[in-house]
Amino acid sequence: MASPWRVGFCWLLSLLPLAIFVSLPLSEDSQATIAFALLGALSLSYFWRLRLPKDSSVLPWLRFFLVFTSLALGLRYFYWRATETLPFGYGLASSLAGLLLFAVEIYGFVTFVFGHFINAQPLNRTPPSCDLEDPTLPTVDVFVPTYNEDPSVLRPTIIAATQMHYPKDRFTVWILDDGGTDQKRNDKDPVKAAAARQRARELQAMAAELGAHYLTRARNEHAKAGNLNHALTKTHGTLVLILDCDHIPTRDFLVNTVPFFKNDPKLFLLQTPHNFVTPDPVERNLKIFSETPAENELFYTVMQPGLDFWGTSFFCGSAAVLRREALDRVGGIAGQTITEDAETTLDAIGLGYRTAYLNRPMVSGLQPETYSGLIVQRVRWGQGMLQIFLLKNPWLQKNLHFVQRLLYTNFATYWGFAVARLLLFFAPPAYLIFGLDLCDTTAGQLLAYAGPYYLASLVSTQFYYREVRWPFISQIYETIQSVYVSQGIFRVLRRPRSPSFQVTPKGERLDSHFISSLSGPFYVLLAMTAASLVGGVWRWQAYPWMHGAIVFVMIWAILDLLFILAALGVLYEKPQRRSEPRAWLDEEIDLYIDGRHFRAHAVDGSRLGIGLELRFPRLDASDRRRVLALFREGATLSLAFADGKMLGARIENRQWRTDRHSLHLGLAYRFADIRDERYAVDLAFGDSAHLQDNLNRRHQGKSILGALAHIAALALTEGSKNIGWQLRHMWEQASRAWSGLLHRRKTKELA
Repeated sequence: MASPWRVGFCWLLSLLPLAIFVSLPLSEDSQATIAFALLGALSLSYFWRLRLPKDSSVLPWLRFFLVFTSLALGLRYFYWRATETLPFGYGLASSLAGLLLFAVEIYGFVTFVFGHFINAQPLNRTPPSCDLEDPTLPTVDVFVPTYNEDPSVLRPTIIAATQMHYPKDRFTVWILDDGGTDQKRNDKDPVKAAAARQRARELQAMAAELGAHYLTRARNEHAKAGNLNHALTKTHGTLVLILDCDHIPTRDFLVNTVPFFKNDPKLFLLQTPHNFVTPDPVERNLKIFSETPAENELFYTVMQPGLDFWGTSFFCGSAAVLRREALDRVGGIAGQTITEDAETTLDAIGLGYRTAYLNRPMVSGLQPETYSGLIVQRVRWGQGMLQIFLLKNPWLQKNLHFVQRLLYTNFATYWGFAVARLLLFFAPPAYLIFGLDLCDTTAGQLLAYAGPYYLASLVSTQFYYREVRWPFISQIYETIQSVYVSQGIFRVLRRPRSPSFQVTPKGERLDSHFISSLSGPFYVLLAMTAASLVGGVWRWQAYPWMHGAIVFVMIWAILDLLFILAALGVLYEKPQRRSEPRAWLDEEIDLYIDGRHFRAHAVDGSRLGIGLELRFPRLDASDRRRVLALFREGATLSLAFADGKMLGARIENRQWRTDRHSLHLGLAYRFADIRDERYAVDLAFGDSAHLQDNLNRRHQGKSILGALAHIAALALTEGSKNIGWQLRHMWEQASRAWSGLLHRRKTKELA
């Protein structure tokens, strides 16, 4: 594999031909011919990539060609934009609006370039071998911090953590309870104090039962960072594994990670992916969880390996092993910002330590269930990264090389996407309603310059991210974050030290449909975008010589409308009644009920239950009734697994699936003892290879047009449900108000 410096040198060499191409004086026809020829070559390289194995020696050269070609088209476009299109002759309002749009486009291009840079040469590590008989294996403290989460969320994590494959005398699991501190147990509110004492008793009993240790502190100071730092003063392991309380580790977590630290004494951090087994609000409310790659897959599968190549992979708060010696030298987990993880990484790199990333899923975690919970999480991330830049400027830190400073700058500026996305929503109305000229150009020039650049951007993202990110799905995530992340960013810019750490809600259960209370701004965006389309129709009739520009902006407005409708679909919250996360399973088991034996296929599992499918391809109606009578709800049965383990279970629900000629059973385990519960956790979450297979099931790429059609269908169906619910609610309110008015009038007449 090429070194970072060789790759950087190749980039520098490419700057000269790029600069020459960018400034070439070309006619509009020549520009279109050359640009679309380059776009065609770029597309051919993409289709070639689809046929290559992932370890092909040709792939780095294709990647370099992609970078060179897309940058050439992008720089050519922005040279033209800067020199020929800025609307300075159309009044002050148009000039300011045009400059603002140009600034947003520049921001997008810079982000695009950073994407190329990060993905120049991803580093894919494999775990070194681990000799479990080695008496010099490092000792490990496993920290599981918790604050206000239900103990049922924490229990499977502790079970899995205590049964990791590693010498039992070499690791210790700690429950770090910030919900049972002295401060909370002695709260002035007796209800809160009683709840904290009850929580502390439950977690102490859980620790004793499962073989873990319980630790709390006097006061809730400095949030999660303070909790972890207190634990560091009470423990002595050479390494520290940090797990969020909902991150259930696989049995091979330590054997896959600890050897990295034996081989590199300057290694501070080994980060692994955050793998989620529950849908986030976008996936759940748009009903795409089983078909689309997870949103975080782009970061953990593509971006982190790219950052690792440049020595800049960073701590993400959980599913990571850290060297205690380095933590002691940097003064523990940093707490100056609310993203203590990335801040701590910056401090350690500044002392000469290294970081690494292992792209192997070894935890099963929970996503925020509601839109409001997701926003709490993303605002915290955005504010914290900006705080790091403002309070601990990477350009002023010692011992960082140029690329590390550059990428830490990118970590902060990345969150500007929210502001950029919000401003882009205002561009079509500015032109179609208010007549502001944002760009002094023609339809032909847009086709020759803008068309190839934006299409090249789509092809590039498909080249890098096809398996882990659908085209246009990012725009939905950007849309739902745009309003509130922008607010959070401006709060930090005004007062960099003002944000406080907020815990992301996990394990919520939703019993009914409802519209998120944060929906208001998106109805405003919807109305504004719809009005711009009406304005576009009027402008089409009034200004026939501007048809090309009007069509371009109206297409833009239609896409915005689809993204906003899809966002409204996300904001229409669906019920979430499962109390425990379930992971996909793919295992054949034997089932015994009333003395009869059946072969069943396990499709999903959790700590408390399992989903089974029984195939009956040739049953008539009477046979089906007999099967349903046998597998009645409430019936008990026994399950025999391939390794000989037996578990009892009770049928909680059943569903006959005519299209598959199968019976689906939802079972609740009946544990005989704690060993049964441990087995159930290991079955569902213990195998990292199984977690990778589950991720691969969702790594289904989609073409650009196919993704656009799918998202349009989601926007129209799910977005209309939000609007329909809102209209029904308004009608009910109006009806009640009218009934009340009639009642008062009638009462007044009788009086």
